Amino acid sequence: PNIGIRGVNSDRSAKVTLLEDGIPLAPAPYAAPAAYYFPMATRMTAVEIFKGAAATQYGPQTVAGAINLMTRDVPTETTWEIDLAGGMRTTGRIHAFVGDGNRSRGWLVEGVHLQTAGFKELDTGGPTGFNRTELMAKGRMAAGDAHRLGLKLGYSRELSNETYTGLTPSDFEETPYRRYAATALGQMDWNRTQAEASWAVTPSTDLNIRTVAYHHWMERSWFKLNRFGSGIDAHGLLQQDPQTGQGAVYMGILRGEENTTSADQALFIGTNDRRFHSYGAQTSLRWVGRMGDVRHTLNSGVRLHGDHVIRDHTEEGHDMTNGRLVRNDTEMVTTLDSVATAYALSAHVHEDLRWKMLHLLPGLRTEIIRTERIDKGTPALDPITRTILLPGVGGMVDLTPSWSVFGGSYRGFSPVPPGEEEDVQPEKSWNHEAGTRVAFADLQVDFVGFLNEYSNLTGQCTMSSGCNNDDLGAQYNGGQARVRGLEGSLKHVFLLPGAFSMPLQGSYTYTEGQFRTSFSSSFPQFGDVTAGDYLPYVPKQQAYGRLTVAHTLFDLGVGVAYRSEMLDVAGQYPASDLDIPELVLIDGGVRVMPVERVTVYATGTNLANKAAITAWRPLGARPVAPRQVMVGVEVRSR
Repeated sequence: PNIGIRGVNSDRSAKVTLLEDGIPLAPAPYAAPAAYYFPMATRMTAVEIFKGAAATQYGPQTVAGAINLMTRDVPTETTWEIDLAGGMRTTGRIHAFVGDGNRSRGWLVEGVHLQTAGFKELDTGGPTGFNRTELMAKGRMAAGDAHRLGLKLGYSRELSNETYTGLTPSDFEETPYRRYAATALGQMDWNRTQAEASWAVTPSTDLNIRTVAYHHWMERSWFKLNRFGSGIDAHGLLQQDPQTGQGAVYMGILRGEENTTSADQALFIGTNDRRFHSYGAQTSLRWVGRMGDVRHTLNSGVRLHGDHVIRDHTEEGHDMTNGRLVRNDTEMVTTLDSVATAYALSAHVHEDLRWKMLHLLPGLRTEIIRTERIDKGTPALDPITRTILLPGVGGMVDLTPSWSVFGGSYRGFSPVPPGEEEDVQPEKSWNHEAGTRVAFADLQVDFVGFLNEYSNLTGQCTMSSGCNNDDLGAQYNGGQARVRGLEGSLKHVFLLPGAFSMPLQGSYTYTEGQFRTSFSSSFPQFGDVTAGDYLPYVPKQQAYGRLTVAHTLFDLGVGVAYRSEMLDVAGQYPASDLDIPELVLIDGGVRVMPVERVTVYATGTNLANKAAITAWRPLGARPVAPRQVMVGVEVRSR
């Protein structure tokens, strides 16, 4: 997924700290933070989201916040479950886990497999779907009353027949799920391994210390259409949708309607071969105590981390001949051969001081980061070490047992990628928030206003953002910027006669992000910026609501998601036809419990079958997935 929080660029979730069970999960969180791997939600039992001053407990990305995905705990008794589902377009899923244990030891094994034929159709025929498998094993053992050892192993694999190339506006209007003939060879193939060992010690009920050593390895090969031999701007070509002239010839070649007749018209298909290595150890401490009338909860931690990405990118020339891609006689060319490395020592300390109705929440994070990038054939730059302090403070007042107001300020930060000059500045901001929260047994309401003042907003080049091979991993500065907005959420349960209830949940976010300086940038999403221009790919409004009718034997729910229009390039509203239009999606689901321990269910997404552009990057109009309905059965031990 592409996740953005409070106005940060959502491309590959690179500006959000992503964690699994408290451990960084991005393939290379410092050297290449783009989340080319994201675990399947099916395996997760809970999601934690940290925003505001609390975000500085987690790094390195602190501007937007952190998301912690929590996997299943090792059980204390025999537990198992199997979930089988099938749906449209030959989609199938199997999810199962089994475990056993007691208070002193236990184990768990879990696996998920998902496959589909895909919803796009190639002009030449052929596969457009994917298959993906994830496996996890956990074990735990108590060593005395105060010590607990844990082990977690994981393996993930995906093979997907996908492409970065979208469509022209006219082709999208006619057949939004079309794939051009020139994308027939697109394929992503990756593997990931995961190993984590933990030791937790609890000397007393007030003190807990946990240490985790982790090692993640990922390798991926991404074979896809990169460019024409002439170097023509393919993104602009697809947006302009030429009907005559040389542009129309290029489009005919993409569609397989014209043959390649010159070197300029050759199609270069590249393999982005990358290997990611992430490893480290971290220790966290939680101490609950009292100083007179003041209760305190101290959370602190330290992490020593290393990661690197090896990029080996090549291109091969192909000709379009009678609607098929044919390898031509040009030699394979290496377009990028580099190693980017980062080592980081980070530490944080946060206090929750409570006195009567008052909470004071001071905190501090520090990052010491050493980066280096070596590009084959170019002089190597000396390694660079950067240090930053990230203070923050929050406060909360409990006006009543169920009503509180809160606020806070903290320093936001996004590190400089390896290979930049020493005087290049990281992304930095001062982030502020204030809000109120109401929490009753059947009603929860949150309302928050936020303001992020950037002294230097940055963008990092990836293929998915529209950059070319020469600029991959480079940082682009956007100068001063301001992001402000409002967030609100509501949860309420209406109690109905009999065994019925009606849970209602909703959320709304308003975000306004603008540059405060004028500049020109070669970063595709910035371009020529005038102070006051709005940030690209940051919708002003997002909302979601869901209403469910629940009973002890069944539940039926319907949800509606809304996203306002977005800009493809920094500029002004209203959005044009070359931007991303607003989007409304409807989802739903029904669950029936016919007998104990068995659930039969059906789920649907995009039930109105809305065909809409969800992005113009990296190349052309890309659609939201069409209607998808799945039917399944779940059987469990208890």
